[in-house]
Amino acid sequence: MQKPDKKLTFNFFDYKWSKASEWTRATETIYCDWYLRRYGYQNLEGLSDFLKDKKIILEAGCGQARDSKLFAICNLQAIIIAMDQSPNAVRVAKENLKPYPNCHVVRADITNFAFTEPFDFISCDQVLHHTSDPHLTLQHFYNNLKVGGVLNFSLCCKKNQLRDRLDDLIMERATKLSPDELWEFAEVVTYLGMALNKLGIENVEWEGTHYSDIQRFVHNHIFRCWYDPNINFDLSVSSNFDWFSGNPRFDIHEVGEMMNRGLGPHQILRFNKDDAVFSVSVRKISAS
Repeated sequence: MQKPDKKLTFNFFDYKWSKASEWTRATETIYCDWYLRRYGYQNLEGLSDFLKDKKIILEAGCGQARDSKLFAICNLQAIIIAMDQSPNAVRVAKENLKPYPNCHVVRADITNFAFTEPFDFISCDQVLHHTSDPHLTLQHFYNNLKVGGVLNFSLCCKKNQLRDRLDDLIMERATKLSPDELWEFAEVVTYLGMALNKLGIENVEWEGTHYSDIQRFVHNHIFRCWYDPNINFDLSVSSNFDWFSGNPRFDIHEVGEMMNRGLGPHQILRFNKDDAVFSVSVRKISAS
């Protein structure tokens, strides 16, 4: 899988946010709970305890600023910077964060921003793998983090040879499609996921892992066909569109190598892997 083209990635994401303006509101509970579990906070009380001494926070690649809102709820005193390059994302993020005066939405490139002060906490969730050189992006985050500050980031994980090969073939072709054409393909993929869900085949077990139904099993092991019956169909489409627009995946050794190349002296606070992503939390322990 070739590394993402910066301009192409921007075009696809800006298109996605124009099509899925309700994404954050509709999926907020699902994704906030997932964030809390993956990074070990478990609940709002755990996150509030972690954030209580954080004065300046950055959400890098905020999209519609779901996580910035979560951080604001947990610490109304912190200055929170929600940063994204997409005009469509920034527009919705500003609306979503209106009730939180401590939040500031900034349109900027997360791989090359300049800020007057280092951050106490940087969160870059479900975004880092979209950057052209993730280890350089990590390095940039590290350089803009205070000593003692914490960086949370996630990276998509490899699945298996079959699923990864299918993903690569489609993603390579997707780079030649227009956003409209890729959205049409994502709709077809989502219909497949919906059809599998409607089969009603539940409680699928595979190699010690339990899946709620056959759609989740196929999605994780054979072919990307995300579908959630609890949200609007187009929002499931936007998730598949996001994926096929370019999502490099990594194994545990590649994540470790990336951290060694991109981060200076650090302490690993948490290293979690699920079916979708590696979620990593590190503390900067030295200025050099």
